[in-house]
Amino acid sequence: MADALNGMLSSLLTEVAESARSYLWWLVPLGAAGAVGWAAGRVWWLRRARAMLGCRTVVDLVPSRDFDPSAEEIGRHAARLARVPTVAGWLPRRASGVRMRHWSDGGRLATRLEGPAQSAGLLRLPSFPDVEVLEADRPGGAVRPVRFAGVAPLAKHREEKS
Repeated sequence: MADALNGMLSSLLTEVAESARSYLWWLVPLGAAGAVGWAAGRVWWLRRARAMLGCRTVVDLVPSRDFDPSAEEIGRHAARLARVPTVAGWLPRRASGVRMRHWSDGGRLATRLEGPAQSAGLLRLPSFPDVEVLEADRPGGAVRPVRFAGVAPLAKHREEKS
């Protein structure tokens, strides 16, 4: 019984292989065309991401001296920032995110929001009553990264088990 089953399986595989060989002349070019199409789409998508990263909206949020947000206001602000990729539309993931940078402005903590140009209206909406929304005076790409030369990296501390 096992020999008969093996023989049937072997003949079926042989028949499928012969049938596939007869169609091989157009399967190979079709596969190559699919690979070329995928590569072209990938290059286009990466170039689109680079172009979208080059034209982003930058907004500064500068709080007043009396700024003291409630937990509800902070939650609304976070929810609004979470909607930015949806409002921006069909963009590559790395170009649809919001970047937040914090700095001190006269002793007050200020925030710079950088996001897709398509979501500029959402980024410019005032979230808090005591925060001034200003257009940034420089493009988002003009911010220089911070480098710490000559400083050893932070060591990871492990808890010792007793």
